[in-house]
Amino acid sequence: MKLLAVSLSACLLLAGCMNMAAPASVPAALETWDSEGAAAEPGFAAYKDVTRSADSGGMSVQGPSDALEAAPKEARQVIYSAALSVVVLSPSAAQTSVKSFAEAAGGWMSESDARTIAVRVPAAQFEALLERIGQLGEVVERSVRAEDITETLVELDIRIDNARRARERLLAHLEKSEKMEDTLRIEAELARVTVELEALEGRARFLRSQVAMSTIRVTFNRAQSAPRGEDGTLLPFDWIARLGDGLVAGAVEGRPRRPGLLASGPRFEPPAQFIRYYSDRDTVEAMNADGVRIKVRRESNYDRGALAFWAKLARAELVRSRSLVVSSERDLGEDRALVAGSREVAGALHDYLLVVARTKDDVYTFEAWGPRELFAPLAVELEASALSLRR
Repeated sequence: MKLLAVSLSACLLLAGCMNMAAPASVPAALETWDSEGAAAEPGFAAYKDVTRSADSGGMSVQGPSDALEAAPKEARQVIYSAALSVVVLSPSAAQTSVKSFAEAAGGWMSESDARTIAVRVPAAQFEALLERIGQLGEVVERSVRAEDITETLVELDIRIDNARRARERLLAHLEKSEKMEDTLRIEAELARVTVELEALEGRARFLRSQVAMSTIRVTFNRAQSAPRGEDGTLLPFDWIARLGDGLVAGAVEGRPRRPGLLASGPRFEPPAQFIRYYSDRDTVEAMNADGVRIKVRRESNYDRGALAFWAKLARAELVRSRSLVVSSERDLGEDRALVAGSREVAGALHDYLLVVARTKDDVYTFEAWGPRELFAPLAVELEASALSLRR
């Protein structure tokens, strides 16, 4: 029995010694190397952060997710960008102003065409510059985007750090390599890791530049097609979209037409020197010898809509689709409202006047337009002509 006990004790002691002598677990990043230091396979976990444990003297492997949790909290990294659609009198002059604003704020112009300009500005100046650009005219569309890339940048930094460590280890193994076969395999892996490291560093630099410098894209007097409300949805009233046709596209009747017996059209008194050259049941057009035009139309007042409803729709559509810079809005009383403004046509300023009048059953629109130097002297007479409209 004593002999058996001694044998058992010896076995236990031997097993304990073997356990103490066993090395700590070797991470996958180093298991690929044999006893002679040759690479068993190319690519040995280039993105594993291999660190020595100070307490145990062993090896531990840290991946991006582990390091992300352990990373200290830092300021949020956010990319800001904005897109504006602005109605102005002169798109070219407005573009020059936006460029000047950006340069004064420490930024620059990154893109430009006939009606659009994009600028890069320091993120700290982003909101102030947006407000300043909006004061150039009337903003009809505005969108601002904020993209938080804090986590993306932290992960990129971790991958970059791990790639650098892998590259350093490869360089160390390359110095020790004695076999041509091993040297070629290490050099191939070193080239791959270097390319990936440079790509990661480039991506990180690009994202940080996007955080540091915000982008603002501004479109001036963008052409629109179908009539839309303030919420962007299509309007069911086609005649709203036709307001300003003559101002923008010169859309007037090309042939004179006398009023018929039962189709005299809306009745009004044009200013002196104007003639009514076209009339049908719902439309009358007039002009003077200088080419200042008048168009009066009658439309159905759906559901007996209020004047404020029609006037608001008309104003919004004139700004949105005709790029009219509104200079005056007035309630003329007796269910009549006035909207006046200007826009650039073929490089010259043209003025425009709209008076909307309503009855229970009908809506009347009185439009007048022409080059500013010809229109301005007639402004008072044209408004009086609009007020003469009999409903």
